[in-house]
Amino acid sequence: MYELNQMTWEEVADAVKNGVDTALLPVGATEQHGPHMGCGMDSAIADTLCREVAKNTPVFLLPTLPYGCSIGHSKRWPGTMALNPKTLIDVISDIGDWVVSSGIKRLLLINGHVTNAAPLRCALEMLRARHDDLMIGLINTAQISDRVKKAHHDDAEDWHANQAETA
Repeated sequence: MYELNQMTWEEVADAVKNGVDTALLPVGATEQHGPHMGCGMDSAIADTLCREVAKNTPVFLLPTLPYGCSIGHSKRWPGTMALNPKTLIDVISDIGDWVVSSGIKRLLLINGHVTNAAPLRCALEMLRARHDDLMIGLINTAQISDRVKKAHHDDAEDWHANQAETA
């Protein structure tokens, strides 16, 4: 597995030279998930999914970004640590620039938190405009397949902290 934060810069350069051209960036959130779950659930979901893919596919696994846009959860729940949408856009844009400078040609943003979607999409468009040779995509974990999407609504219309996230 090509886990970037465990590799030396020379190992990264060698992997790129040998054809590893894709990076996965898991993006989550640190926020309340009811009294029964830890605040890092969205990050854990994105991280777990990306780790499983990286075990079976020659891709770079970037460190999970544990903060996202949770400003709609308000400050009444201790443990919620949120970024403003424009901050997340800037962070993702900066990471994308460094991905390109490392010789990586493809970046997949794997989003584990619903309200990250719009800022991630904005960052994606900005990176596309700056880097003609960067292929970039956005995948929302709750919509990765019809089966997963259905599971997120089996026990509630608002699936935040329900069975799909808990399991």
